[in-house]
Amino acid sequence: MICGGISTDSNKPERRYDLDWLRVIAILSVLIFHSMRFFDPMDWDVKNNVLSENIMVLVLFIVQWLMPLFFLISGMSIYFVLSFRTKGQFIKSRFLRIMVPYLFVGIFVILPPQHYLRFLSGGGSGLTFLQFYSNYLTYTFVDVFSYFNLPPMGHLWYLFFLFIFSLVMLPLYSYLITESGRSIISRTASIFEKPGAILLLALPIGILTAILDPTSFAGNPNYFGGWSILAYPIILFYGYLIASNQKLEEAIHRHGKVALVLAITTFPVILWFIQAVLDGTFQFGSYGYAGVMVLRSFNLWCWMIAFLGYGKRYLSFNNSTLKYANEGLIAFYILHQTVIQIVGFFIADWDMAIIPKYIILATTSFIAIMIIYEIAIRRTNAVRFLFGMKPKK
Repeated sequence: MICGGISTDSNKPERRYDLDWLRVIAILSVLIFHSMRFFDPMDWDVKNNVLSENIMVLVLFIVQWLMPLFFLISGMSIYFVLSFRTKGQFIKSRFLRIMVPYLFVGIFVILPPQHYLRFLSGGGSGLTFLQFYSNYLTYTFVDVFSYFNLPPMGHLWYLFFLFIFSLVMLPLYSYLITESGRSIISRTASIFEKPGAILLLALPIGILTAILDPTSFAGNPNYFGGWSILAYPIILFYGYLIASNQKLEEAIHRHGKVALVLAITTFPVILWFIQAVLDGTFQFGSYGYAGVMVLRSFNLWCWMIAFLGYGKRYLSFNNSTLKYANEGLIAFYILHQTVIQIVGFFIADWDMAIIPKYIILATTSFIAIMIIYEIAIRRTNAVRFLFGMKPKK
């Protein structure tokens, strides 16, 4: 989630304000999305007393592009960072920026309330939060390591896997930044200069999601933001490629309008197909299921092209709002779901229609997050460090 920044160092790339704005849009969309999850009929830690099938249209719409956009921008930022840092510096910066918040704030502070609220919402009783916290720590530091399970992640899976993918793919990135690597990228980019060719990058994602069993850890779209966890390294890699070659960026920008039209027009078809999958009409292994996954991936990639194309055209500017927001994006992301669930837990049984309750939930959560950030995080260097932020001068 780091973009290139302006510096007196001539090797440091000029900051891409369009990518900063897209990250802000993505972060705010996360708040909007997870506030909706309080009302949809699918499994979540805390649920409203009345659920809505209709809200699933909006949930599925945001799922199509939200986490892919995070990984695409992260891939672009990796290119910018590696253009002026060594591999060792890159690993250090990623660990401080991503893993320190996850390991120290996420595991010990942010995730325990989510697990406790799920316990209470599921009918659990008889344990205070401190008693539950003791059990949570036992699970985290005994059971996880004893049975080689993944650590608690919640919505922070993005930080965990972004760090893992960044390390695993670092040798590839390091090669592509060499002269021979750039030559390969340049020859590849010439293929995608042709009209419509850039849309073909959806195929690897489509094929992968079509062949992965949706009941498996790697293939289950419900675990990781609506997509297979293995789709994200592909998108991360695409971000790196796009940032590394001007021809690819130009191809993206030329296709922005077409991609937006295709994304909008194919989304209703996707909704129908997804319902067919849920109804059992198309089952895993059938041509119909594979077609749904390929079409979903095509729609995803059209959204990515549209965001980058229109972002470059209309969001390449800086102002005080962006400067303030950009500094606290990771802190906002870390805080948001826990705050939403706490607020939701206390208003779940209110006798109120969904729309006004949604407005109360989203607005109250946003205000609470901003107050916590401004008072408890932003002003103190020790806390800033724990949230992956640079020290305040």
